[in-house]
Amino acid sequence: MSSLYAALISVAVCMSAAGLEGVCAGKNVKAYFAKLRWPPYSAPLWVWYTIGGVYYVTFFYILYRIIKLHGSELKLATLALILIMMILNAAWNYLFFRAQNLFLAFVGGCLAPIFDITLFVCLLYLDKIAAWALVPYLLYRIYALWWGYGLWKVNRPARTGPKTTIDF
Repeated sequence: MSSLYAALISVAVCMSAAGLEGVCAGKNVKAYFAKLRWPPYSAPLWVWYTIGGVYYVTFFYILYRIIKLHGSELKLATLALILIMMILNAAWNYLFFRAQNLFLAFVGGCLAPIFDITLFVCLLYLDKIAAWALVPYLLYRIYALWWGYGLWKVNRPARTGPKTTIDF
């Protein structure tokens, strides 16, 4: 496959995923961020925008490299996995921003590493350079899980009545 074709497809996939994320997040992202209480290790909003930009640069690069490979079942499965991950990322935006359900967003974030590690293993077989390009994202995921838990914990509604559940 030509480099231009691979680049165009990669751009189209990333732009479509970013558009879907925007639709799922809605229009009140800044307002929702402003009303939340934050754990002390939270990044400011501009850092989250930067993280989003780096996410799309990373996935553009990985898509580009995988699309350029000769066809195989693993290549198709890896491309499908990336698409699923991008769709799930958009769904997370829905849970976090529109539904404003920090618990479900945290649970979704806890499931994401299953896909992340599966993608990393697939990339190790297909293209080691693409696999290593994913490493900063994998490291970010560790922070994202820690942050998501902290955010959910500090924003839980105050309890009224007797304690009937176990705290994590």
